[in-house]
Amino acid sequence: MCKKIQIMIILIIMMLPLNIFLNNTEHSATLSPTTVANPSSLATIYVFPETTVGMPNQNFTIEIRIEDVIDLYGWEFRLAWNTAVLEVLDIEEGPFLKTGGDTFFTYIINDTEGYMIVDCTLLGNVSGVSGNGSLASVLFCAVAYGDSPLDLYDTILVSSLEEPISHEVIDGYYYTSVHDVAIINLQASKFNVNVTVENQGTHIETFNVSVYYTRLTDPLVGTQMVTLEQGANITLTFAWSPPTYGRYEILAEASVVPGEVDTDDNAYTIIIYIGDSPSSGGASVGRYKQMLR
Repeated sequence: MCKKIQIMIILIIMMLPLNIFLNNTEHSATLSPTTVANPSSLATIYVFPETTVGMPNQNFTIEIRIEDVIDLYGWEFRLAWNTAVLEVLDIEEGPFLKTGGDTFFTYIINDTEGYMIVDCTLLGNVSGVSGNGSLASVLFCAVAYGDSPLDLYDTILVSSLEEPISHEVIDGYYYTSVHDVAIINLQASKFNVNVTVENQGTHIETFNVSVYYTRLTDPLVGTQMVTLEQGANITLTFAWSPPTYGRYEILAEASVVPGEVDTDDNAYTIIIYIGDSPSSGGASVGRYKQMLR
C-alpha cells in the first residue's frame, strides 16, 4: 500500500509544471508574443487526415499531429464529435513526445456529450522535442450514416521552460460515403417521356436511365447514359409514339451504381391514358395520374 502511495505522489509531483500551466492558461492563442517559445515559426496542431470518408459499421483512425514545434515538453487537447454518427473505441499516445524521454499520458472520454480531454508530458529535467510528428491516435467506429466535425479545441502546448507555445489549430471532418441515384419525377405525353434523375450520394456517378411502356408486353422506349456530380439533377427527354390509344403504364429505371444501398427510388411508375388513336390527329392525354413508387 505504501509503495502505491509513493508512486502516486511521484506522478503528481512530476505533473505539477503542466498542471500549473493548464490551470492558469485559457488558450494559447491569447498569449502575448513575449511568451512564445518559438518566435521564428508558428507551430500547428491538426487532425490527420483532415477529411475522412467511411461507411456505417466501419472503423477508422485519425491522428492528432504537430508540425514546426520547438521545445515541446507537454501538450493538451480536446476533441469533439457527433455521437449520433461516431463512437470512440480507443486512444493511444503517438511516438513524437516519446523521442524526448519517458512520458505520462492520460485521457478522459465523455461518450454522452461527445468529447475527450487528452494530456501528455515528458518526465524529469529534460529538453523538449522539436519538429513534426504524431501526438496521439484515436480509433473511431461509424455507427450511422451522417457527418461529423472533428473539432480540435482548447489546445495547449508547453515548453521545457514551462512557457506556452503559440500555435494554430486545424480541425478535421468525417462524412459517410453514399452511392445513391434516384428518379425524382416522371411525366409523359403523346410524344415524349420526361425523366428527372438526381445524384443523392457523395460521389460522381455514371449510370443508365431506361424508360418502358406496358400494354401486353414491355417495350423499351430508350436508354440514355448520364453522369451527375454530387447533388445534381437533370431531366432527360425520351421520344416515343404510342402504337394505339388506351391505358399505358410508363416505367423509368436508373441502373444501380456500385455500392448503392437505397435502391427503392431507382424506379418510378406513372399511368397515362391516350384518348384517341394516334393516327386520328386529335389524340389527347387524359386521366393522367401518378402512382406510388
